[in-house]
Amino acid sequence: MNWRHWVWIFAICLTASTAAAQQGGGNNGGGNNNNNQNNNGITIDARGIVAPGFTADHSSKLDKKRRQTLAKKSLADDINQVSECRKVSLVALEQAIAQSLDKGEKLGDDLRCLAGLQRVDYLFVDVDTKDLILAGPADGFAPDAAGRMRGLDSGRPTLLLDDLIVAWRYAMKSSQVGCSIDPRPANLAALQQYLAQNSSPANASVVEGRYKKMAEVLGMHDVRVEGVPGDSHFGRTLVEADYRMKRISLGLENPGVKGLVSHLSMLKGGGNAIQRWWFVPLYDGLYCTEDRLAFQLVGQRAQLLSQNELSNSSGERSTAATTRLTTEAWAKLFTEKFPQIADESPVFAELQNLIDWCVLVALIDRERLVEKVGWTPGILADAEKLPHEAGPVPKEVPAMVNIKRASGSSIVGLIAGGVTIRPGRMVRADSFKTDPALRLDSQRTEALPKDRPTAQRWWWD
Repeated sequence: MNWRHWVWIFAICLTASTAAAQQGGGNNGGGNNNNNQNNNGITIDARGIVAPGFTADHSSKLDKKRRQTLAKKSLADDINQVSECRKVSLVALEQAIAQSLDKGEKLGDDLRCLAGLQRVDYLFVDVDTKDLILAGPADGFAPDAAGRMRGLDSGRPTLLLDDLIVAWRYAMKSSQVGCSIDPRPANLAALQQYLAQNSSPANASVVEGRYKKMAEVLGMHDVRVEGVPGDSHFGRTLVEADYRMKRISLGLENPGVKGLVSHLSMLKGGGNAIQRWWFVPLYDGLYCTEDRLAFQLVGQRAQLLSQNELSNSSGERSTAATTRLTTEAWAKLFTEKFPQIADESPVFAELQNLIDWCVLVALIDRERLVEKVGWTPGILADAEKLPHEAGPVPKEVPAMVNIKRASGSSIVGLIAGGVTIRPGRMVRADSFKTDPALRLDSQRTEALPKDRPTAQRWWWD
């Protein structure tokens, strides 16, 4: 067998828990209220080294029945309902949280999961009652087998209070939020040297031995979380979404979306390169009323971009003059299929929610909406009274390999990238447009309560 008739791909990948972090020590944050440090079978050891071991994302009929039973027991009848547009008052939410903390109680699932809200489509400003109101679709909810809180009807993960407070405290002040998973330069240089010395034709057993050696040479790869704490659910979800995308690109994971093939299946032999893919926000439109008291987010929230990079003998990376057609084509395919992927693999729906949180807190800050309604946030901004739920910090991951036969010369494809969200750029003055056809004025009027619900209720349909 000819060594050059193979394609080998090394993925620089990592994942981390997206289930609730460990609960304890008076931490009443917005996680899923369980002690599961890992999600979908992922393990993170004391050194921060991650090892994958996924369970199925899909909820079976039996598991759905179990979750329905749990929701019926744990949720009030009114919250355990599908709603096209549920409203959540940020001011009253803070008051409800404060009441629970003052009583020494753990926060209930209704607070931790924001009344089952699954997406933020609207932000309404109520100057009269001095309030900011989030609105979007909602559902009854319960934890799936992995511990992730998911809607009973849609299967979509709920928004989490814990992610909101992390966005409020960190993303609002950060110019960039995201993660990066990259090879170490010294290891890249060592790989270049190894390839130069071991590219002769060889039989199958020698080829397989070379693959194993290449994985050893590449060794561990570093993970960096930017703009938010790496030990937060927010930070770990960014990393997991990036990692899961890379596993799909290698054909190591199949999300079950028709028409979505792996990047590996598209490759032919010829040349070495680093395929860099990274997630960035994507909205069809950001809209507001002329008085800027109502805002709407429209679109799938995320897209995948691509770029090829090269590595020199010192392990230094640089942008390639051109990007492979297959690299661009796979990024486009993943972006086109993203809504279906998010339906099948809930971590990508959680990524959509994190992008929304970044945009919303940046919008609140830029438009000075807190000052506009005369509200002084307390709990949302106070890390001592309500710390985020801290879990293990993903720090590094070993190289991964997938192999296929191919005609022509061989290729080494290193996968790098991450997630890049620049909230401030998303909410510039000219980012939001007015569109009378959307009826945002009337939707805001209909959403505002005619009189505040009993006992300062913090959500309503």
